[in-house]
Amino acid sequence: MSAIKKSNAKTKNSSKGKVIQLNVFQQPNQGALWINRNFTPKEKENLKELIADHFYNAKNNKRNFKELVERICLAKRYVARKRGRYISKPQDWLNIHYPLGLAGTSAWLNKVNEVRADVPEYNQGINTLAKGILKFIESPTAPTFYRYRRLLMEQKQFDLLQIFNNTIINLQYSL
Repeated sequence: MSAIKKSNAKTKNSSKGKVIQLNVFQQPNQGALWINRNFTPKEKENLKELIADHFYNAKNNKRNFKELVERICLAKRYVARKRGRYISKPQDWLNIHYPLGLAGTSAWLNKVNEVRADVPEYNQGINTLAKGILKFIESPTAPTFYRYRRLLMEQKQFDLLQIFNNTIINLQYSL
């Protein structure tokens, strides 16, 4: 996964935007969306721009970031549930105008949030992961890491724990 500019790249303040790491473009076999796919630096830059489009006109970038992480997790789990499912090529999937990509997962998260209104712990793991990544970006300390690691383990969210660990490694070592 790549970096996302917290403030929109299309605004005057984009040079002041904080970079938020998402592990969409991880190294092979580390739980990425596109396993065994190596991206060139130019491809990564183009994909970062596509991700930044998801932040354009966002009123709350932190909330938007957490929602995007949750939506990515929902998509990853959807694909993992049935053999033969896949996520389309990154140039399409990350495009805000492609309804079968990340943009289309908004409805999925809305349904999850509807259920959460009655069952607050529903799909709690993806929320914990999103909060944990954001909190670590804001406060990259061992206690932050251990807190969210422990929460994901307690929730038995081992697939998300792997994503969390990989994300922290990428954040710490700029992989």
